[in-house]
Amino acid sequence: MDIVIFNVDMQEQVNCFFEKCFSAVGIPYSPKDRHADVANIERYYMDNGCFWCLLDDGKVIGTIAIRKIDDANKIVELKRMFVLPEFQGKGYGRLLLEHAVKYAQTQQYQKICLDTRKQFSVAQHLY
Repeated sequence: MDIVIFNVDMQEQVNCFFEKCFSAVGIPYSPKDRHADVANIERYYMDNGCFWCLLDDGKVIGTIAIRKIDDANKIVELKRMFVLPEFQGKGYGRLLLEHAVKYAQTQQYQKICLDTRKQFSVAQHLY
């Protein structure tokens, strides 16, 4: 398993990943509107934070992102933390979360915010 910083060559694979993740909880993947941020990660995350992918043999099995929401007060938002259903319960979510928190600490951010939906209750114990 490797956690790597997103690069544009991964976008198509990330789109397929999110389609699987959202489908698993009964949410249609809408890359043109509601999910436009993950359909264009370079634009939405890479200049305003960071986006990582967890890879297993080169295949995206998890993601997490940090996005700045208040530069003056050093506040970021945790975004798009997902692990494919077949890989859940193995500690990969915690691994991704720890990676993002460590990054936020090294960047000297003071606060991390997040929100989540009921469909994603599996990860709430981590938060």
